[in-house]
Amino acid sequence: MSPPERVDLSGTWKMVHVENFDAYLQALGIGFVLRAIAKMLSNTQIIEQDGDSFYVKDINTLQTHEVSFRIGVPVEGTTVIGKYKVTVTWDGDVLRGYTETDKGIIRTERYIREDGTMLYSMTAPNGVKTTQIFVKQ
Repeated sequence: MSPPERVDLSGTWKMVHVENFDAYLQALGIGFVLRAIAKMLSNTQIIEQDGDSFYVKDINTLQTHEVSFRIGVPVEGTTVIGKYKVTVTWDGDVLRGYTETDKGIIRTERYIREDGTMLYSMTAPNGVKTTQIFVKQ
């Protein structure tokens, strides 16, 4: 039996809507000034997917963050909140991330909605969740 066909997340995605971002950043201990700047930024994600291998480039005017990973293989890196170790898995057509940080576990999910937009959510260790909606360019 062959493995199930996965949704292809490849493309350039521009954020068009975000909910609860300030509360999420505050839950991660990000200070007021940086939160104020972050709320004003536009965000573009470039995703290259080859089967279970991914390259994600997250671009905004403050920083660019790049990560390459394979499904189920932990990857370490650093962002504005510090060092992390993330493992990403498939759950049906949802890409789920489990990120270990000094601040606790951050959970993410990314999937294509019925209207063709991409939803990307991040849940802080205390349960505060932000949701971002992206449109494919």
